[in-house]
This record gives sequence, C-alpha cells and structure tokens, in this order.
Amino acid sequence: MDQSDNSIIYEFPCNERVRTHLRLEYLFERFDWLASQSSPIAHQCAISALFDLVDATARSDLRNELIQELERHRQNFCSLRNRDDVDQIRLEETMADIAKAIHTIASAPGKSGQNIRENEWLMTIRSRLSIPGGVCQFDMPALYHWFQLAPEFRREELYAWFANMQPTKQAVSLILRLLRSSCAQTEYTVDNGSLQVPLNGQAYALARVWTQRGSNIIPELSANKYMLWLRFSRPDERRKLHSLRESLTFTLGLCSI
Repeated sequence: MDQSDNSIIYEFPCNERVRTHLRLEYLFERFDWLASQSSPIAHQCAISALFDLVDATARSDLRNELIQELERHRQNFCSLRNRDDVDQIRLEETMADIAKAIHTIASAPGKSGQNIRENEWLMTIRSRLSIPGGVCQFDMPALYHWFQLAPEFRREELYAWFANMQPTKQAVSLILRLLRSSCAQTEYTVDNGSLQVPLNGQAYALARVWTQRGSNIIPELSANKYMLWLRFSRPDERRKLHSLRESLTFTLGLCSI
C-alpha cells in the first residue's frame, strides 16, 4: 500500500509474477527502514527481515524471471525510438536504467542470500528466533554483545549481509516503477459499494485504487481475464468489515505494460 497527503493508494496484483514483486518490494522496504534505525531492537528485527528476504528470493528461477521481464520492457521501449510523440531523452535514460539492471543482476555472483545461509552465527540466531524470547541476553550473549556495538557498525554489517540481494532489489524496483508509470486512471462513482469492469481481453498486471484519506473505506479486488470485481467495505470498532451501501467516488488505475 502506498499513500499521499490526501489519498491512500491500494495496489492489487493481477498475476503471480507481480504478486511476487510486490511482496519483495515490501520486504526490501521493511529491511531498509529497520536497518536505518539506531535501536538494537530495530536491528534485531532487521536481521529477522533478512531471513524473510532469504526465503523470498530462494527460488532458483527468480533471477532469470527478472532478467526476462526487464528484457521484455527493453524490447517494448526499443519500438518507441524515433517517434515524435515520445520524449527521446527520457526514453534513452530509461533504456540505460534497464540495461544497467540486467547487467547487474546477470553478473551477480552466487545465489541470492547465500552468504547469509553460510554464516553460522546468523543461522544460530535464526534457529533461536523460532522460540518466543529465544534470543534473550542469557540465551545469546554474543548477540547481546553485538547490540552494545555502535549503531553505525551494526548498520554496516547489516548492509554487508544484504549486499548479495541488492541486484534483486534494484531489478524489482525498476520493474515496478515502469509498471506503475503505465497506469491509466479512471474516476468512478458507485452506489452499492461494488464495481465490475469488463477487461475485453486486455491483460492487466496491476490495479491501483485511490480512496480519500479519512473516509474509513477499504477496497478488495479480484480479477480474471474477462472481468475485474471491486468491492468496498467499512470496518466496525472490532475491525470486522461490512459492505458499503452508500455512494462513493474513487479512482481506479490499471497498469498493463
């Protein structure tokens, strides 16, 4: 979920590939924020976030999938060269970004997160994290000692452990940026809290829904190759969702690059 000053943007993947990319983006952002903090507790959570990333990037075909997706974008952009209605300077900058991302991830040594899997100390921490409170001072004095080091030193080590996954992060970030930039937005008004949008054979990869901040409205979306269904609900004091019955105006964006 993304957001701006006056609205909240909800994003819904329309295929498994985009679903994977959005999950990776979330995990990368989570690690970055935790690592940027100074608290030992935040850095312990950053280590846990590293383990989530190791699992999320473990697929042997992920690297090839990202390269293929970037190559597909590059071919699409190649067809726009020399067109008068296209900003050629911006196009060449985007093409250069794609070429750099392809080279970086293709030349990355080893399997993503392999350095973490081979770090005995980190693997010990991982095994203890499955126990509630299992990394207390008396359980892992070595981790407690690490917490006493300067935040800058801990942060440096966190990013060193993460470095092997940086090419994957850059590729995912670029793919999602290109996808979001292709968003075609339409404003709708519904009276019963739901909307059906015929897709007419168009294969969309990502749907984005803008709702007014403070409206207390939550969208849910499902889609197949023929139709997109959007439903709006409002939570009660126990956070249970109830279908919206009132009139609502919102913006729907569909991305298909």
